[in-house]
Amino acid sequence: MGILKIVVSVVLVLSIPLFAGNAESQALVKSAKKDVKSITPQVLNKKIENEDDVYMLDIREPYMIPEGSIDGMENIEIARGLLEFNLASKIKDKNAFIVVYCRSGKAAVLAVKMMKEKLHYKNVTYLEGGINGWLDAGYSIFSSFGEMKLAK
Repeated sequence: MGILKIVVSVVLVLSIPLFAGNAESQALVKSAKKDVKSITPQVLNKKIENEDDVYMLDIREPYMIPEGSIDGMENIEIARGLLEFNLASKIKDKNAFIVVYCRSGKAAVLAVKMMKEKLHYKNVTYLEGGINGWLDAGYSIFSSFGEMKLAK
């Protein structure tokens, strides 16, 4: 199990620069952050432990899902490119508490802005740092390999 944690850690860390984006996309994310709410891994973990009603919306691409997911009360996977088309059929309640996450948190910021402004979801937030931030905070993700944490 130890080698698996190391492999997952290396893959996640090495992939960060590949998805960092250019200056224009960074400016879009920075601007969108002013209009949306975020949740820290610590606050989200407390909500999960308390079994609060939380929809965990994973917007990563399908090839990223085997990396692992955060185990919440309601887990939904919709790739960012299909969000506008599929979200209403998956989460009908526009007042539901939804935490959107991706790998780094950047795509989630833009998705939350769109969900609020275009699809009129009222209680939607993004996970600060995405799944990488979740792991950095010491929490587990789950995959077909079982429970995984970053090796520290």
